[in-house]
Amino acid sequence: MSQSEISSSSRLLSFTGAVGAIFVFALILYVAYLPNRPAPFDQQVNDARQAKADEARAAGEAKLNSYEIINAEAGTVRIPIEDAMESTVAAYSAAK
Repeated sequence: MSQSEISSSSRLLSFTGAVGAIFVFALILYVAYLPNRPAPFDQQVNDARQAKADEARAAGEAKLNSYEIINAEAGTVRIPIEDAMESTVAAYSAAK
């Protein structure tokens, strides 16, 4: 046997072994994944979750962008964040 015959057959065998190993690995992953696949979500459940998230987001934005009396006796009020930033900058500018 010549050196080139051993080299080409060795390369072919190595390539076939590598492709086979990848195929076996993919097959094991596929078989292991199928029984553990999560059940599909119901569209109504997704819609309900999205509605709750939208409500929470709207409530948070309302707190950031609206006026509200928190404690009348203590004089605590909630003002929009833009107004709060402007009054804070004005207070620091006046302090200088």
